[in-house]
Amino acid sequence: MKNFLEKNILFPKHLGFMPYFWTIALLLVSGQMLSSQNTFNWFNFLLVLVFLKSYHDGYWLHRFISIDIIIQLLIAIYFTKILPNDNGPTFFIYTAWQIGSLPFKTNQFLKYYSLYLITSLGCTLGLLTQTPLTLRNIFGIIIVLTFTFGSPVASRSLSNSYRRRYRMQQNNGRLEAIVKQNERDRISKDLHDNLGQSFSIITLKSELAAKLIEKDPQRARQQLEDIIKTSREDLNLVRKIVANMNEKSIASAMIDEEKNLSIADIRQISINEQISNVWPKDVQHVLASIIKEATTNVIRYSKANSMKFTFEQDEDNYLLEIIDDGIGLKKDCKQQTFGMTGMENRLIDIEGHLEVISKYGVNLKITIPRKD
Repeated sequence: MKNFLEKNILFPKHLGFMPYFWTIALLLVSGQMLSSQNTFNWFNFLLVLVFLKSYHDGYWLHRFISIDIIIQLLIAIYFTKILPNDNGPTFFIYTAWQIGSLPFKTNQFLKYYSLYLITSLGCTLGLLTQTPLTLRNIFGIIIVLTFTFGSPVASRSLSNSYRRRYRMQQNNGRLEAIVKQNERDRISKDLHDNLGQSFSIITLKSELAAKLIEKDPQRARQQLEDIIKTSREDLNLVRKIVANMNEKSIASAMIDEEKNLSIADIRQISINEQISNVWPKDVQHVLASIIKEATTNVIRYSKANSMKFTFEQDEDNYLLEIIDDGIGLKKDCKQQTFGMTGMENRLIDIEGHLEVISKYGVNLKITIPRKD
């Protein structure tokens, strides 16, 4: 079933909704064209089906793509000749946008573009020669020629932007995976370098204690005390590593919360974020938690359309301002109050200050003194 859908109905995912939009429009145009005739013409109906099939297949790049395009152009010529006033010429538009949307190399695009221009301009100019030349018609001719020449170029430009965005999303996913792998490698290296040596010492001391337990109980006791001390140090080390793992950076918090905001249809705006990359770890950890809490409040209560983060610093302070365009704070909403209290408690540890302004939306101004 899946293969049937991909082969006959669905379009490549990276093209988005555009091919479906054009297909729906094509069905409507075809229906109007066929219904405009006095009697239903089965031959024309069959040609519409063939056009739809070749149009669909054309989006799936294959070795016979040129045949699909030629079939579309021939059918467009036919409908332009027999139904010039009943949407016949509009079939050229669909082929034009398909030629522009496919990822052809420049020489391939120029080949199909030239073929399209020869056929479409030939039919268009043929129709125009039969039209009386008036001022009104001159503007119509200019519009038709502009659209004929420009459609494939406009489609190619739009599709290239789609492809760049699609590649950017792929690269972001790859970079995210690389960052996670690097973090795993760092953790494994920390564990190997620190705990590996400690476990080797514990093993040696345990073996030595086992040998000395009858011959020299006092030395055996000393070895066991060393093992206990080393184990406690290792336990503290593991806790420190885990704590470092749980400490988010501002960048990772912004990435995570942008995803959450997009799900809620709220736009994230970030200004000057790059300067926070070198801020101290404890500052980043606290601000990452505040960013998460503030975003949660906006999603749950604000009814906002956008959320803006502005990062600044001066000689004395690190500054973060968070603004949303929602309905502001509700006095009777305890959850929002608890959220603000949680932010203030986190800032106490690093001597930070939170100022809350609620008028048109909520404005959080966070100031953290620099200690460097």
